Amino acid sequence: MLDEERICIMTRMASYEAGEGKEDMPVKQYYRKDYISYQMIRSFISSTISFCILLLFWGMYNIENIMKKVAATDLPRFGILILVLYISFIVLYEIITVVVYSRKYTKATEEMKKYHADLKKVMKLQEKEEKLQTLED
Repeated sequence: MLDEERICIMTRMASYEAGEGKEDMPVKQYYRKDYISYQMIRSFISSTISFCILLLFWGMYNIENIMKKVAATDLPRFGILILVLYISFIVLYEIITVVVYSRKYTKATEEMKKYHADLKKVMKLQEKEEKLQTLED
């Protein structure tokens, strides 16, 4: 009986380690604030690169219109518009990052608690089994 229960729990643990555990275990190496800050830095870099690429493609597509508008208006106003768009893009991207990675950290924490609870169960079952074997001998 104890052996069957232990095997069931160990199978569940092995399945977790092979699947979701590969993602959850590295997450739990950080404190929540450090993990989210790290992801925000990564997000800032990737969103800046993304914005530049989008701006480049938009500029290439609308080069004729841009030249007309730049000639008709002053460059500082155009630059301020681009800066406002960039800041809006970054803020939105960072908000999404905080929400997504907070949820991911919370989920990883819950799953790791279950994993550690299973680990404790296996250890208790193994202790019981060892006691039974010493009583039988």
